[in-house]
Amino acid sequence: MRRNLLNLILVLVLIFMAAPILIVFVNAFNPSAYNAWPPAGFTLSWFHKALANKAFTAALWRSLLVALLAALGITALGIPAAYAISRYRFHGRALLRSVLLAPLVVPRVVLGFGLFILFVTTRSQLFGSLPGIALAHMILVAPFVVIIFLAALEDVDSALEDAARDLGAGPVRAFFSVTLPQMRVALFSALFFSFITSFDEVETTLFLVQPAVKTLPVALYNYLEFQQDPTIAAVSSLMAAATLVLILAGIILTHGQFWKRVFSVR
Repeated sequence: MRRNLLNLILVLVLIFMAAPILIVFVNAFNPSAYNAWPPAGFTLSWFHKALANKAFTAALWRSLLVALLAALGITALGIPAAYAISRYRFHGRALLRSVLLAPLVVPRVVLGFGLFILFVTTRSQLFGSLPGIALAHMILVAPFVVIIFLAALEDVDSALEDAARDLGAGPVRAFFSVTLPQMRVALFSALFFSFITSFDEVETTLFLVQPAVKTLPVALYNYLEFQQDPTIAAVSSLMAAATLVLILAGIILTHGQFWKRVFSVR
């Protein structure tokens, strides 16, 4: 009875957590333009309206490009930073760790406003540009990426890397041949988390975009200022479905034979 009660509580908690997403998904098919609840019928018109909105489609491609740049950039920088912190002892090590983890305690609005002032005062041409937005997103996700890689390096057997070095492999080759394959799950997790976080970021991005260069979350935010129809629910449903597909693909890739073929430990 105790186990059944705990299982029931677990199911109720899961339903409570998923309820907002389910309500948004159901509302995407609501024929009422004023979000009447419960829905009086079924329609796909809001999906057609969302896909036909050129502002949304253009913002979608920008968001995908920014998220890809941010994910690849911070992963490429986070791996060597985490490796240096984990494997070496040097002056400034604690300072480097603190700097990389600092965005955790800085509100995103404050970070966005600070970067806005920095970009404008230095006239670096980063304000309103996709590289500037990607750089801001890299700063935001840097602590999480570093933490993921630091945790992964704790489980990596350094003796295998030492053995590769003893057999003649250089530091770079030993890392890519021995250490990185043992971190493949962390690598994918960092890429996935960075991509999703960057794609969904709105608070910091609001300070860095221009009217002609908007990401999808900012475009949705501006749309809500003037209209409240279920078009936003339709877009949100599509984003949630795409995220679910990515999660399922990630589970397959990290637990299947794909990575074993790409990264073979020799």
